[in-house]
Amino acid sequence: MLSRIPIQLLERYRPLSTWESFYLRTRWRLCPFELVESHVPRKGRVLDFGCGYGMLSNFLALKSPDRRVLGIDLNRDRFEVAKRSSKGHPEVSFQLGDVRDFRRVPFDAVVMTDVLHHIDDENVRVLLRIIRSCLSDHGTLVVLDVDRSPLRKFYTTYLIDRLLNLTRSLHYRSRDLLILLLGQSGFWVQEVVRADRDLPLSDVIYLCKKGKSERSSSPSPTPPAEGGEILVQERTCKGCGP
Repeated sequence: MLSRIPIQLLERYRPLSTWESFYLRTRWRLCPFELVESHVPRKGRVLDFGCGYGMLSNFLALKSPDRRVLGIDLNRDRFEVAKRSSKGHPEVSFQLGDVRDFRRVPFDAVVMTDVLHHIDDENVRVLLRIIRSCLSDHGTLVVLDVDRSPLRKFYTTYLIDRLLNLTRSLHYRSRDLLILLLGQSGFWVQEVVRADRDLPLSDVIYLCKKGKSERSSSPSPTPPAEGGEILVQERTCKGCGP
C-alpha cells in the first residue's frame, strides 16, 4: 500500500496551486522517503543535494528536531517553492546554488535522491569527490538511485524518466558499477538496501562512508578525495522536481 503524504509536511507548502498539490502527493507515493529518512543520522547537519521542492529536506527536519537540514538545487522555480515551505522553520533552509559552494563545509550526512543517473560516469566521479569533501570524517552518504532490476520496475522507471527527459541522456547503472564508481570516488559502500517494496519503481539505497584516499579499480573503498569541479545540469526526473 502506497502511503499518503503526512499532513504536517503538506501544510508547510500551503497555499498550494493545483499542480503543486498533485506533484507533492504523487512524488511522495513514488519515492521511498520514509525508508531514506530511516538511514539518515538523527542529529547533526544534513545536506540534501538536488533537493527539488524540498520534500525530503522538510521530512528529515520533521522527523528529528536535532537535525539541521540544508537543501540545494539549481532550478529557481523548484527552489522558490522549497524556500516558501521553510518559512517559520529555522531547522531547515534552502539555497539556490552548486555543491561546489560547500566544499570543506563539514556535514554529518549528505543525501542524494535520483540524481546520479542523469550524469555520465566521469562527472559522477567528480561530483562524488566534491560530495566527499563536504562530509565530516565519520559522515554518511545516502544515495537513492535506479537499479536495473527487477526488469518490470526498471522499464516503468525508464518510461517515466524518458517522458520527462525527451532529449537528455540517461545513465542507468548496474549495482556493481555504481558501487565501483562510489569506491573510485573515495567511498566505502557499507550496505545496499532495496527500496522498491510496494512501489512501482526500481529504486535502491546505497549507504556509504568515507574510504581510504588511494586509487583502486575494484568495487572496494578507495580513491582520491580531491577531484575536479562540476556543475550538475538542471534535470527533470521522478526524483527531483517537475
